[in-house]
Amino acid sequence: MSKFMSPEVALQRLVEDTQAPVLARCEALRQLAHPPLCLLRRLLAIPRSTVETAKRKRPVPARLRAIATLAYAREVQLRKARPGKSGRRQTQDTASNALGIS
Repeated sequence: MSKFMSPEVALQRLVEDTQAPVLARCEALRQLAHPPLCLLRRLLAIPRSTVETAKRKRPVPARLRAIATLAYAREVQLRKARPGKSGRRQTQDTASNALGIS
């Protein structure tokens, strides 16, 4: 395990920090090449009840929400365009038996 955190983790923490300035949070989100979808979902979550509003003390600023929306759309599009991983089961012949003896 490394002693220092990676720059990506530091940027992710800055994006989620509600006490940080809005422009710093926006710039940190722009600097992330491929932000995790769970981070973007947390920023885009719209509170539906008072229970969910109680968890989030301050609302997400509109500018940060707009950048997160664009990043989410880009990441989803990249994952759709990227071919799926080819596992052993997909490349294996259907005629072979379970033991792999031909």
